[in-house]
Amino acid sequence: MQDDKREPSSMPHRDPSTWQALLAWLTPYLATIYAAALSFVIALLRGLHAGGPIYKSILEAGMVGGLTLTLKPLLDWGGLDPDMAVFFGGFIAFLGVEWLRAKSDALFDKVVGRWLR
Repeated sequence: MQDDKREPSSMPHRDPSTWQALLAWLTPYLATIYAAALSFVIALLRGLHAGGPIYKSILEAGMVGGLTLTLKPLLDWGGLDPDMAVFFGGFIAFLGVEWLRAKSDALFDKVVGRWLR
């Protein structure tokens, strides 16, 4: 049997400032993480509300979250506020990946398609 009256072992290898360091490292990325998470949730709720299968809703929400993550460098390059990724991520999540794909295919055909014919 085990002795229940043991003293807890000290944990010298565990530094309490680890969480502070992690939060300090994550602070510049919080707006981007928030934008991706919010767009994921909006797309998931929209997909579930539409009555589709749950796996399709989760996959679409993951794609929308990934698209939102790709917006941040584009916004930085365009000189816009990176917090605008929250708006654009929510916008894409509300309209859906299929809508965005159809619009980007039409734009691609209009712009690049004339040189390929």
